[in-house]
Amino acid sequence: MITINKKASFISILVTLTMIVSVYFLLAKKTPTALKFTPVNSISELQHALSIAAKQQRPVILDVYAAWCTPCVALSQQTFPAGNVILQLNNFTRLKADVTANSAADIALMQYLNVIGFPSLLFWDPQGHPLPQARISGFINADNFSDHLQQPMFSIAPRSISQTNTK
Repeated sequence: MITINKKASFISILVTLTMIVSVYFLLAKKTPTALKFTPVNSISELQHALSIAAKQQRPVILDVYAAWCTPCVALSQQTFPAGNVILQLNNFTRLKADVTANSAADIALMQYLNVIGFPSLLFWDPQGHPLPQARISGFINADNFSDHLQQPMFSIAPRSISQTNTK
């Protein structure tokens, strides 16, 4: 007959249950879903997307990139997937312009936006006004980008007193 020490059995069961619960909470932890960017391929598509965002009172980010651009790839793989960046960019209308082909439409879009290097991140406020002072050219890491996105210029402007008084 085998005798089992009740204390050792209790500790073993307790450790096993703790591990099971820990693994459950680790796997059940909500992680932000990957960001989706809407492609824009022309000036007219960009203008249309900007008008929709302005009607929705959402700030806009436009990522102008080329597939061969190493800093562009790093931005997509390192900065955009960061949890804090995902949470912040969920408040933005996210647009992406792939100008890899260097087509006539790509060149026209880059000239229209005054883009001369990659990646270029351009911004518009919730009212649809361009924010040239917010432009980012080149790679930016997640922490610095998160700080950049916290600037008040990306917030919806407070309503004036006359707009809030409806009497």
